[in-house]
Amino acid sequence: MMRRLLRAAALAAVLLALQAFAPAPAHAHDPGTTLVTVGSAGATELAINAQIPLSRIDLAYHTRLDSDPGPAVRASANWLTTLVRDRVRLTADDGVTWPVTVDEVAPDQIRGVDTARVRLTAALPPAADRARSARLRWDVVTDVVHSHKVLVTTDAGAMVLLNHQAPVMRLEIAAPPPASVPAASMLHAGFEHFRQGADHLLFLCVIALAAARRSLRRARLRARVTLMAGITAMFTAGHSVSLALASLGWVSLPTRVVDAGIALTIVVAAAHAVRPALSARTELALAAAFGLVHGLGFAGTLQRLALTGTDLVLPLLGFNLGLEAAQLLALALIAVPVAVLARSPAVSVTLAASAAAVATGWVVERAFDLTNPVQPLTGMLLGTPERLAGALFAATAVLLIARATRPEDGPAAAQPARRDG
Repeated sequence: MMRRLLRAAALAAVLLALQAFAPAPAHAHDPGTTLVTVGSAGATELAINAQIPLSRIDLAYHTRLDSDPGPAVRASANWLTTLVRDRVRLTADDGVTWPVTVDEVAPDQIRGVDTARVRLTAALPPAADRARSARLRWDVVTDVVHSHKVLVTTDAGAMVLLNHQAPVMRLEIAAPPPASVPAASMLHAGFEHFRQGADHLLFLCVIALAAARRSLRRARLRARVTLMAGITAMFTAGHSVSLALASLGWVSLPTRVVDAGIALTIVVAAAHAVRPALSARTELALAAAFGLVHGLGFAGTLQRLALTGTDLVLPLLGFNLGLEAAQLLALALIAVPVAVLARSPAVSVTLAASAAAVATGWVVERAFDLTNPVQPLTGMLLGTPERLAGALFAATAVLLIARATRPEDGPAAAQPARRDG
């Protein structure tokens, strides 16, 4: 059965690739990420420049900008101006909102993705009267498409990923620009990238479930720990290799193919978790292959920094270390509830089937730019490792209570009471 499932997954991957490279009248480009740069534009102004993928605007607000980018963006400039103005806020620590104006909306393209280029200016009070930091809130596209990410970089060296669950970042006003991208910023960016990646978190949960289901057959604790450590290590090795290759520009695939492929790995891993029948060697190889796919997704953040040569070494290392730290902490949070839930075959099947259903929705959304109706629910449950762990612990508590309150069935209960005399 598992071999048939893997063949079906391979066929689906080929079909996704063919669909992604085929010409289409609308949504012909990969979704990408909104890119935002923030920098000083004088003593009392802050410049905010954004590149918003048109396909994501279309998905969020039911427009058709991506079908004819140039004329469509110019014709919708007033609507886009209002949209951005209403969904971008800059608030000082003292609670004062600094006015933000939209100076320009124009069609553009970045790395083959059609975008709306938006230039904004925030009017700041005089230096003597203003706070030294402020909070930038970005709700364009992310207010509807909860999985969409916004990469914000500043001239102070900060780099932060925003999304629906975390739409706010802190800005240090008039901070001196660094000579290069700080490793600490990249460490934080890698950490947050994994934390905010609902697909990566769900995949981690599913492979932990598969390892726990397989380890139920093993009596020794050492075998269980070795299995989980081996799968995690191979997944890490896989995504580290593809992260490096893609960041260096040696491997390049359309974003929507990569994102749909990541969702497809969850479907296959969920099916495997129901009945882990592969050999240990095959399972380790599969984890490495899945890691290669996920690494291409991680690399999108680094590629957009346009770093080359030795300038990429420390950011790449810092980003990867941040990813690994977040992955290990997430695994520590979910390991106990997953191990308990895995002891119930019915609960394991339900959990794996739910993961497969969510991932199938992601495949359809990412490959064909269709709305995912369950996205708000999955965003709520999978927004961070803490939310995922909370949901798993709640399910564990329900399972334990159900077991504790279940009537005891046994030979004694099945026999009628004996009469005396």
